[in-house]
Amino acid sequence: MQEHSVSATAKVAVWTGFFNNSGSPALKIRLSGPFGKGVEFDAILDTGFTGFISMPLIRALPLGLVLYGTTSIELADGSKATKLTAKGMATVEGEKKVGVVILEPSSNELLLGMAFLRLFQRAVFVTQNTVLLVDESRTPDMDNKPELQGEAADPSELPKPTEP
Repeated sequence: MQEHSVSATAKVAVWTGFFNNSGSPALKIRLSGPFGKGVEFDAILDTGFTGFISMPLIRALPLGLVLYGTTSIELADGSKATKLTAKGMATVEGEKKVGVVILEPSSNELLLGMAFLRLFQRAVFVTQNTVLLVDESRTPDMDNKPELQGEAADPSELPKPTEP
């Protein structure tokens, strides 16, 4: 199940997401098949889902997604299930990527998984009231930033304690 880039659109450095009514981090995306303009969805960012996109079958039918086949997935409880899949094109901030969409017969939510984040090369930053998806090339370089690893590069770089 190969995903790929559709165009060489210039990347927007930071996408701003939001928290949905349930408090889950989410992002507005446009999803389409090979024909038509597609439909905009509020999609939940689910880092526990390894796939590209998972969506309710009933919401996928009007999009004209191309049936791709079936796949076997492992659910959070360890059980396995076979699901229909389709090829779909996701668009965010003008950037377009094609990937495998899992069609869920009994779900009500559209989920974006780790394959979505990897294909779009995005890192997720979530704070108490902010959801950001940052271009991976713009994220801190952990190997060259010891202060981001919980240790100072040099004791002289530590903040000086203040006197009471």
